[in-house]
Amino acid sequence: MHPIRKFLTVTTAMLAFSSQVFADEIIVQDGDATLSRDQLAYMVGNWTEQMRAAALADEGDRLELINLELAGVKVANEAGAVAAEDPQLRQEYEADLRAFQRNFVLRQYEKNIEYPDFTRLAKERYGVDRDKYAKIPERRLASHILLASGAGEPRDEKLAQAQQILDELKAGADWVTMVEEYSDEPKAAEKKGLFNYWMSFGDQKVSPPFSEAVFSIAKVGDFAEVTQTQFGVHIIRLDGIKEESYKPFEEVKAGIVKELQGEYRKLAMKEYLARFNMSDEVKVDDTAVSEIIASFKKSPAAEQSPAEAGAVAKDAASSDSAGK
Repeated sequence: MHPIRKFLTVTTAMLAFSSQVFADEIIVQDGDATLSRDQLAYMVGNWTEQMRAAALADEGDRLELINLELAGVKVANEAGAVAAEDPQLRQEYEADLRAFQRNFVLRQYEKNIEYPDFTRLAKERYGVDRDKYAKIPERRLASHILLASGAGEPRDEKLAQAQQILDELKAGADWVTMVEEYSDEPKAAEKKGLFNYWMSFGDQKVSPPFSEAVFSIAKVGDFAEVTQTQFGVHIIRLDGIKEESYKPFEEVKAGIVKELQGEYRKLAMKEYLARFNMSDEVKVDDTAVSEIIASFKKSPAAEQSPAEAGAVAKDAASSDSAGK
């Protein structure tokens, strides 16, 4: 057998987990394509519960699922033949195979990394950078009266009305009565105008002008200036403040530990990969390497930018015209 075809045949068989590589009882065979007991068990293990239930309950479904798995083996077996047809395809095949093998090895190494106990280090991180891991920003609760107005609609009358309502509220008018009489928000009277959400400043769940207005109010019970959002015109009252605070360590420990494990994993993988760097005994044919790299060098014309190429062509055309 030709050495290349032999190599491709062996590697294709490895990728397909053939029974020649992993000796096991063959339970499905169709020509050269086979499925061993262990192979099929692995494949069935990756089926969904629904697929397994269907395979047990119905012979037709079972055969169709086995057919899909066997077809995958047959296609994999074709890889060697396809790659052997062209040297470039062979190189592509081998590169893909190396990438698969590399990723396979790295995945197995990563799965088996043993992490130290990061509790002490996590506590240190918590103490040094509590703002990053545990800060709960100040949050505020508000109520509002909405005078609904769609985008692009004139708002002069709404703004004047809102200012009048605000003035009356500041003068002592009853909030609930004003909500019931003026607010266009659905179920406003039932909620007494409550915007039932403890927001932080710049909260993405709240319209920015509304959030800014809530945080402009000095103390609970006071009002913001008349505010406009995409929903209309608002009269806003501050109902509550939860001061800035910090979550306890135990509440954020898992997140800090996960971050530390990620850093540890990254360093461990880097160290593991370093084992495969070139050794002191490496031999490199510099002449051959230089020849290969030089063979991909573009011609001077190809290296010109479109503008430079255009200028050269224009100069050449001018020279031709002058010569004529």
